[in-house]
Amino acid sequence: AYIYVGLYGYSYCEAGKNVMTLFEERGWTTIITDDLIYNTLSLMSLVLGILTGALGLLVADVAKDWFTGIKDLGAFAFFISFFVGLVMSSILLGVIGSSVDTVIVCFAEAPAEFQANHPELSEKMRRTWREAYPVASGL
Repeated sequence: AYIYVGLYGYSYCEAGKNVMTLFEERGWTTIITDDLIYNTLSLMSLVLGILTGALGLLVADVAKDWFTGIKDLGAFAFFISFFVGLVMSSILLGVIGSSVDTVIVCFAEAPAEFQANHPELSEKMRRTWREAYPVASGL
């Protein structure tokens, strides 16, 4: 719905209805429920958080004299670093998730224009959609 708000200036409720109508007309409701990009990006954020936590643990181990007065320095360094890594990667990967949503909505909204302006990319995207969603492709 935010994509329609940004593209056309609709209110949020009106945009939500329009997007759902668009996807129902195209037969793409399965695609909405099977949107795996957010699961993948969430897993990547978690992995990046763990790696950042491990880096914080390494820094705490190497530079113990920088941190005084903390009882369990390793756990403290890991969790602070993990949290920072998780939040930063979630913000950055959220942009990618929003970009994917925008591509899907714009492709559903105007497939003919995409075909006219970028025929090779359009054909590749159509072929990929048909392979992933043979029944629900609507193409």
